[in-house]
Amino acid sequence: MVAEPVASQFMLFFYTILTGVLVGIIYDFYAGIGYVWRLRKIAVHVGDILFWLVSTVVVYALLWYYNQGEVRFFVLLGLGIGAWLYHRLCRQTVRKVIVLGLEQAIRLLRWIWRVLTWLLVVLFFPFRMLFLVLMFPFRLLGRVLSIAGGFLGVVVKRMVPAPMKAFYRQQAVRWREIKAVLKRKR
Repeated sequence: MVAEPVASQFMLFFYTILTGVLVGIIYDFYAGIGYVWRLRKIAVHVGDILFWLVSTVVVYALLWYYNQGEVRFFVLLGLGIGAWLYHRLCRQTVRKVIVLGLEQAIRLLRWIWRVLTWLLVVLFFPFRMLFLVLMFPFRLLGRVLSIAGGFLGVVVKRMVPAPMKAFYRQQAVRWREIKAVLKRKR
């Protein structure tokens, strides 16, 4: 076994401290998302799982890169010290910056959405006007025919003799019965 120089072990310890700080920043990013979006209980549980998965991947990747994946006591100590230093020194400031950044990003996305909506309204306005102009004669014709049909229906009802009306009602009842039987068989 080849002994490692103390300087490389010190650098590895320093990198694990930085990794602990990075995990703290990742946690504050997750906490900032929870604060801005007001996550519900199930979303918090899913977020916790995602946080730990991301943290595990980040820590493992950095340990693999700097230490070929070896986990020693001073590596765990460095991760803990890094997380503790981050928590004591700059957690509140970083969290405020993250929350402010997320809120600004949400405002920007809402503004972009409003602009795109307005552009679509402006873009489709001529087509809408053309559609309304082309549909006007058909709507007018429909209203005229509706009024005429209603008037014609009243005239026809008065002209049809009573036995014919009774026959029509009987046929309507039979048709409803047939439809009910067919529905039940499905």
